[in-house]
Amino acid sequence: MTYADSSFLVSSHIQDSHTETAKKYLALNSTPLILTSFSKTETQHAIRMLAFRKLITIGEMTQGLLHLERAQDDRVYEMRWIETGDLFQIASQLSNRHALEYGVRFLDMLHLASAQLIKAKRFLTFDLRQRKFAAALGLDVKI
Repeated sequence: MTYADSSFLVSSHIQDSHTETAKKYLALNSTPLILTSFSKTETQHAIRMLAFRKLITIGEMTQGLLHLERAQDDRVYEMRWIETGDLFQIASQLSNRHALEYGVRFLDMLHLASAQLIKAKRFLTFDLRQRKFAAALGLDVKI
């Protein structure tokens, strides 16, 4: 199972410096990526914030959000439901043990907690700190 964080997901649906790498990965790997309500919602919000900051147009935002929905319909993603209490408990444990060592933001802790809860083996991210932390947790980090 492969979990993708929002940095990967945004780059998959909005043109940025990592888009070609994300699309190449998706083209070479046909197994659906795991999407959670958290990762989907954070990705949607990140896309909207790009439009708010005027880094993309409203049209690009709309296209990116629609592309995310279509990709889920096309089975690029497989939705997994995680109990919120479990998610925050694991994220809190990760923070208690590793926050001072890796300096990962709490939203990133939630991605790593999600990956652990769904028992992911592979983790996709463009975030350098998160890459180090995910690898230390035993995940096969790609991208």
